[in-house]
Amino acid sequence: MTTIIMLFILPLGIIFYFFDKKTKKINKKLLDDYVVKIRASELTQKEKLNSIDKMYYLNDYKIVHKTHYELVAEKKHFNLGVLFIFFGLLSYFGLPLYYIYYRFILKPEKIRITFEQ
Repeated sequence: MTTIIMLFILPLGIIFYFFDKKTKKINKKLLDDYVVKIRASELTQKEKLNSIDKMYYLNDYKIVHKTHYELVAEKKHFNLGVLFIFFGLLSYFGLPLYYIYYRFILKPEKIRITFEQ
């Protein structure tokens, strides 16, 4: 049974890993383009920060620090491909090990957006 899991889950995990890596780059570019668009808009400083804050909140980022000129958001990125790789390589021990990795080892990605004072 374990061999069958490794034969199907491990290659699937590798495919998901690279697909997720590609879509993460695309999504980051979309978020960056949105920030550039908002910075160039005619809104007030407070409206710009609130709009960017809302956009990051809707994309499951946690706002860590917010002032009138700076916004810091963070998010831990769940990767299904890494979960499948852990499960495919270590079979049933892979699930708790991935949980330990995600909960305690994986550091959240921080995004800092600043505006001139």
